[in-house]
Amino acid sequence: MKNYLPNLLVKKGSKLAFWFVFAMITCSGLVTLAQSRTVSGTVVSANDNATVPGVSIRLKGSSKGTTSSADGKFSIQVGDNAILQFSMIGFAAKEVSVGTQSTINVALITDEKQLQEVVVTALGIKKDVRKIGVAIQTVDGSSLVKSREPNAINALAGKVAGLTIGAQPELLRKPNISLRGNSTVLYVVDGVPINSDTWNISPDDIETYSVLKGASASALYGFRGKNGAILITTKRGSKDKRGFSVEVNSSTMMEKGFYAIPEVQDEYGPGDHGAYAFGDGKGGGLNDGDYDGGWGPRFNGQLIPQYDSPVDPITGVRQGTPWIARGKDNLKRFLETGVLSTNNISVSATGEKYNLRFSTSHIYQKGIVPNTKLNISNFNVTADYKFSNKLKFESNLQYNRQYTPNIPDVNYGPNSIIYNIVYWAGADWNVADMRNYWQAGKEGTQQIYAEYQRYNNPYFMSYEWLRGHYKNDVVGQASLRYQVADGLEVLGRTQVTTWDMVRTEKFPYSAGTYGRDERRGDYREDRRSLFENNTELLLTYDKDLFSGLNTKVTAGASMRTFQYRSIYGTTDYLNVPGLYNFANSANPVKIANFGSEMRVLSAYYSADFSYKNFLTVSATGRMDKLSTLPSGNNTFFYPSVAASTVLTDYVKLPEVISFLKFRASYANVKDGLTQSTIGNMAGVYSGENYNSPYDGPSYTNSAVYSTSFAYNNQTAAYFTNTLNNPNLNPSETSQKEIGMDLRILQNRIGLDVTYWNSQDGPSIFSLPISSTSGYTAALVNGIKTEKNGFDISLTGTPVKTADFSWDVIANYGSYIEKLTEIYPGVNSLNTFLKVGDRVDKFYGRAFVRTPQGQIINDASGRPIYAPVNQYLGNLNPDFVYGINNKLTYKGVSLSFQFDGRVGGVISNYTQRQAYRGGRHIGTTEGIFAAARPQDALGVKAFVGEGVQVSNGVALAYDSDGKVTNYAALQYAPNATKQFVQDYVSRYYNSDEGNLMSRTFSMLRDVNVTFNLPKTWFGKYVNQATVSLVGRNLLYFAEKKDIDLNQYIGDGSSSPQTPSVRRYGVNLNLTF
Repeated sequence: MKNYLPNLLVKKGSKLAFWFVFAMITCSGLVTLAQSRTVSGTVVSANDNATVPGVSIRLKGSSKGTTSSADGKFSIQVGDNAILQFSMIGFAAKEVSVGTQSTINVALITDEKQLQEVVVTALGIKKDVRKIGVAIQTVDGSSLVKSREPNAINALAGKVAGLTIGAQPELLRKPNISLRGNSTVLYVVDGVPINSDTWNISPDDIETYSVLKGASASALYGFRGKNGAILITTKRGSKDKRGFSVEVNSSTMMEKGFYAIPEVQDEYGPGDHGAYAFGDGKGGGLNDGDYDGGWGPRFNGQLIPQYDSPVDPITGVRQGTPWIARGKDNLKRFLETGVLSTNNISVSATGEKYNLRFSTSHIYQKGIVPNTKLNISNFNVTADYKFSNKLKFESNLQYNRQYTPNIPDVNYGPNSIIYNIVYWAGADWNVADMRNYWQAGKEGTQQIYAEYQRYNNPYFMSYEWLRGHYKNDVVGQASLRYQVADGLEVLGRTQVTTWDMVRTEKFPYSAGTYGRDERRGDYREDRRSLFENNTELLLTYDKDLFSGLNTKVTAGASMRTFQYRSIYGTTDYLNVPGLYNFANSANPVKIANFGSEMRVLSAYYSADFSYKNFLTVSATGRMDKLSTLPSGNNTFFYPSVAASTVLTDYVKLPEVISFLKFRASYANVKDGLTQSTIGNMAGVYSGENYNSPYDGPSYTNSAVYSTSFAYNNQTAAYFTNTLNNPNLNPSETSQKEIGMDLRILQNRIGLDVTYWNSQDGPSIFSLPISSTSGYTAALVNGIKTEKNGFDISLTGTPVKTADFSWDVIANYGSYIEKLTEIYPGVNSLNTFLKVGDRVDKFYGRAFVRTPQGQIINDASGRPIYAPVNQYLGNLNPDFVYGINNKLTYKGVSLSFQFDGRVGGVISNYTQRQAYRGGRHIGTTEGIFAAARPQDALGVKAFVGEGVQVSNGVALAYDSDGKVTNYAALQYAPNATKQFVQDYVSRYYNSDEGNLMSRTFSMLRDVNVTFNLPKTWFGKYVNQATVSLVGRNLLYFAEKKDIDLNQYIGDGSSSPQTPSVRRYGVNLNLTF
């Protein structure tokens, strides 16, 4: 019996949607209105007699109801002795006996003390906030479209307690996300999961964002919702009382002024230990190939052969030219002013039987790197139609297109602008001189640069090394909602997510990168496509079983089908320069493809039981049968339970307390052996391996061959080194939380506090085994961790008068995760972690120190590295916060947001490489200032900090890299002089030498909005606002060569495009 429902779905799933739609349409023609009559009317506000749209009108004792239209009108079928209940947020509820009346006009009284919010929960189910026992926080979509971000999810930074957004400065790079310590979350639009890269979400079409913070809130989504979800509710119809509106929203922002950029020295040029002379740029001169950009001679105007120095036509000897800092501030002068332009127009209409909205928007972003840009076009249509009081149709269709001929690559290597200008290049060349990047007579085949063995001309990279991206997304859904009987409703819904993408790379002649040293060009294509369908049937029963006990039960079943395909091709050098075609490959073309499929059959329920005003108990359960798991072990159940009670409904508390609710919840969810993103499966790329959205099978437990490219483009097959496990269970998570929601002073101040505990595991663990078995590891279940954290949100209106108000929202989130269990017989995880340790402990290359903390140097006077990485601190911040303020005076409002993180450490990779290359400003300042000029003279003049072992005893270490013979060691102050270059190359080629705090704060957003008088525009404009906006205006951090925003849980930073401030204007018109 336990397999009956999944087997039934297998047989009937493909016909389910068709027969349901057919049945609904058939039943709608049989509806009878016998023993009922129609009552209509208008709802207005008692304060100003203005019509009130969106009022809930419900027939008491049943689930039958309707809502008032945009002009406040309503119509409902009633029987004898009917009582209508009118409710609306911000108004006191009202009951009206119908009697013999056919027309009822109702005036609602404002009630600031009342709290009657409706929150969107899993599967799109709307619930009264009083009955919710899980942590959900909602953000108004309209608050995020004035001060724009090109990515809708980036705009949530600092808005939600427990949610950390690592906004990326790179075009098309997905933001890093941490929701209670989990890096992958589910995106849901109007109740249905979608496959999203976060760039295919249009901010202008979003009504609200609802963040389901943990497994308890999102357990109904099964394994996809194990880490929480971001629910997006789209706009539908018009809220204008006329029933029709046209809205235009336009923003233009300029990106100018850096708040995070490497600061380099321009006193010394390229070379080694003060020596340099250009020969051929490939090592034919003096330190002129693959050089360090800042360890050469000081710029004093002396004559030195350089890349553009004249060559004697008779002797062929390159002449010396003045050695001066022609390239001062090369990076800042190379980067341009960026532009972010967004335009949206929407047309909305609402009537008694329909809602209709059409929206189109276009985002244009001009990058700060020359010749880089991004276009995103979006079309969205929502259409709802009410066939009768019992049958309603709802639909939504969105098309999104991303297209750009070129996006920059900043990943480490010669493919990176930062690599070629900051890390390893010098100030001996002027970036302006590199605009004409072809050598005379060698146009199309040879670039000009100051070095030809490793690096590339920045302008040549921008205009010739092109990386295109073209992606089409379609998300559509349709549903029929039918009221079978009083309190009983059935919903049939089907949804499709599909996208296709092609990324191209035109790799020009003379461009060089790791592994392509012949510099003969390449052409690459990466094509991917995905199709996903979710079809579900939901039955909802909502009725008072007896006086005081309300029951709302939803039961449903769904089938998810998934298919992914990719193919990657690359030439093996080009025959003809500049002809980017596979037929132009000098050697056989390399092709690799990948495909995956998956089917998930599900059955689930949600049940709410509310007893009077005392208690609401909610329970959900979901059973998934997954094709990705071993047969016979592929069906799992995900339960959750929650309870909430509003004390102010039945306990007399001091008048100052308006609302007090306590809640608790528990959930257990599992993983489905899937992965959220997928990259280039061929393993051949330069720079960034783009990860597209996936949510498909990971094949973690599959014993298969891989067919990656072998030497010299020969085909080969490699069998897995990991032993699969037919009894392997998915990773498991159990989560508990308790919370309090307090509102005081007539809801003027609110406090929401949640404590949560998450038991993660046993997860999937690669257990090392003897290679004599033919494998190096075996898949087992065996690692458990525990997270404990707090989410706190404070809302308030400290000041409110007739003309002025001040609203504030403050968010706080923190957690600690510890290792609680490892596989039996295994004493450590990832070499270092023991049971009881925090899992974010950072181990890196560190110095050997005395018991008093002094660095121990070797005989050359340079720091000694510990033989094993050492603990340097914790990666996660102590807490994350955001403070949002809004001040309103008459028709003018000022909004501003501070947010940041406190605590944690990170290894600064940009500092590390800039020091090693001699370009960091610190190599000419502070302790190095006096000794640096002596390097070029061949004089060792620098003495580093710390001590040396003075009695000749060698250091002894244990297996953890700890010194064991301190008692035998004698020390003397370090007195050995050395070159600054040698000391820097040792000291800063470590994690400890580049360790910095993750703490940062920033003024992320400032927005001044003016509501313009209607009289300025005549009768055709209903509302007009203009906003002056600024983003990322102030940034406070220990060091400002990297932007700490984007790094969440990383031990080290990485190369990045410098981060910029953004200024602009937004215009919003409603006709």
